[in-house]
Amino acid sequence: MNRKDTVIKVIEGILLLGFFSAISIQSASAKVYYVDIKGSDQGQGTKDSPWRTLNKALKSVNADQDHTIQIGSGSFDLGGKITVPSGVKIIGSGIYATTIQGELHLRGGRNISLSKMQFNGKKYKYGTAVYIRDASQINLRDIAFRQYQSHAINIERTQNSELANLSIFDCTFNNRVPDKHSQQSAAIVLGNLTNVSFHEISINTLTRGGQGIGSMSDAWKPQGNSWVGPDSILKNVKFANLNIQVDKWNAWWNGWTPQMALELFKHKCYECEIYNSIFNGTVSLASIPTSQPDYQTRIHVHHNFWYGQNKPFYACEVSANNIEFNHNYIRGGFYPIASFGNKYRNLHVHNNIFEQTQGPVLVGLFEQKRENFQFINNIIYVSHSKYPLFLFKKGEAENQKIHNNSFYNLTENFQNLQLGITVGLNKNFFLKFNPWQYRQESLKN
Repeated sequence: MNRKDTVIKVIEGILLLGFFSAISIQSASAKVYYVDIKGSDQGQGTKDSPWRTLNKALKSVNADQDHTIQIGSGSFDLGGKITVPSGVKIIGSGIYATTIQGELHLRGGRNISLSKMQFNGKKYKYGTAVYIRDASQINLRDIAFRQYQSHAINIERTQNSELANLSIFDCTFNNRVPDKHSQQSAAIVLGNLTNVSFHEISINTLTRGGQGIGSMSDAWKPQGNSWVGPDSILKNVKFANLNIQVDKWNAWWNGWTPQMALELFKHKCYECEIYNSIFNGTVSLASIPTSQPDYQTRIHVHHNFWYGQNKPFYACEVSANNIEFNHNYIRGGFYPIASFGNKYRNLHVHNNIFEQTQGPVLVGLFEQKRENFQFINNIIYVSHSKYPLFLFKKGEAENQKIHNNSFYNLTENFQNLQLGITVGLNKNFFLKFNPWQYRQESLKN
């Protein structure tokens, strides 16, 4: 071996030694600290000498060293808002064993996780259980939330995070006044997220009313009955295996709009997805078009179930561009597919089942022409004969496609059924529909 090779080998050895030394130091610095109701804040935070309060633990552990705080059984009142250091994991002893009262703030941190505990707002004394801003690699898992005044979770400007196996009950309010605009809250409010997954989450707002999942941005300001400010950006945000139950009416506008189970309002959504979920209220996808093209935005809503025969929800508000809505089952509600206000394009509705829907429109309401509206391979069971299936208030677009659908009239009256579509009909099946031009128009090609 020559001198040059020897030098190279020595350098490689030094670098390798440094690498393993760094791993060893990092591993050695990560510790588990303990909190127990029988402990003392004068203790060392060890298993044999645990601290009494979570407050003491959060003020004592260093950030970004992969420390873990293990909390024993019992209730721990934070007394207010406490910040969680970056890089800290907090693990309880189980949803029914460890109860946290108060509010945890996760600001500007990364690699923070909360799991195996219950948050309790002490009968609405506390406002929001978990507040997250400017964070990454946040993990909330196996947590129950009970009786917070306004929200269980408020999350914005966060990326690469996961919220899973959560149960949220009675963490919202609804101050609805009929014929007036009023205030309400949502169990989860969100905005400006990238690569964030919400899954296996149950939300029940029936006790005091309110939304399931709602929209918010720190950059928005209230103006009249709405908000002004730059649109929030959602990139690769997924909602899966949700079960959301909400009350009947929303406090917004005049108090006579359906309550929202999930609302993505003023968001530009890029590759967002809502699937395998159950809703008893509206899913609202409402983004105001801008002068800039947004062909890259996309929302995919599939394999969901809506129910509530006597509730006034519209299953999905499709007031946004580039939506695919497929393999959903809609039972009940008023005009299950609805688009309000602005001109939108690219809506593909296929392989869905609609039944027990009610008027004033049984399937689709569009206040403007919808460019590239496709309604294909759907099954529609008609339960009311006096309402139209579709209503296009400003007419139908020439590139509309209504293909291969099956319309079954379950009523005794088939003389006055109104389809409400004249453009793009092709190869549809109609049972007990009259006049027969629907069938003739559909089959002529």
